[in-house]
Amino acid sequence: MDTTFFLLVIKITIYFLAFCIVLGLIEPWRALWWAERQNRLLVLKYYGIPLVLLIIVLLMVD
Repeated sequence: MDTTFFLLVIKITIYFLAFCIVLGLIEPWRALWWAERQNRLLVLKYYGIPLVLLIIVLLMVD
């Protein structure tokens, strides 16, 4: 697989997760529509942890 495609997918995913965190901190039910409970802590849990991990992967690969 081409490295530039991999980096592009990682960057797009990072932007999506960051958008979901911002949206979820304003209105948690929009980001966690499938969950029974919708609160800001769950938004950070579901979107924040993958965001941090992908940033670390991006920094390691780039």
